[in-house]
Amino acid sequence: DNHWQFKDSTEVHTGVNLTQEGVRVPFQIYPGIFVPAGSYNNAEIQPVIMTNQGRAVSVNLQTIIGGFFSGSRKTFNPTVRFRAGQQLTGEVSYSRNDVDLPQGDFVTNLVRTRLSYSFTPRIFVQSLVQYNDRADIWSTNLRLGFLQTANTGLFLVYNENRETETGASLRDRSITL
Repeated sequence: DNHWQFKDSTEVHTGVNLTQEGVRVPFQIYPGIFVPAGSYNNAEIQPVIMTNQGRAVSVNLQTIIGGFFSGSRKTFNPTVRFRAGQQLTGEVSYSRNDVDLPQGDFVTNLVRTRLSYSFTPRIFVQSLVQYNDRADIWSTNLRLGFLQTANTGLFLVYNENRETETGASLRDRSITL
């Protein structure tokens, strides 16, 4: 990996990753597409560009290009972050995986939004809403936190998953304290 940081706090990272994956039992990675048992040795490049995250608005662009099991993968992951003072932060990100395998090709997309508001340094509310087009599911996670020390405390968490294929029907819902 190489990392360059410029005077304006923009960063450029480049990396080469060597991966080895072993599959003992074939599995379905996408409807109708199976990864056979075997050993898979691959290489991938991973360029990243990040603007100054100390600013009110920042951008992170990450790409992964390289081998994936017996084929290849191209991942594109842009993220836009914002902050308004010390209390409010948020981000919107998108992840696209374009996979080409001898057994078949597929594309998956994931859209995520995060929002956090701190009433005090120890009391906050956070949300995560995401859409996964592969599973055709909207997921929502809301968390209210009352911290003590070392990030311990009391948390109230609400989770919900909805399928859009069947008219946004509820799959599951939970509240955890």
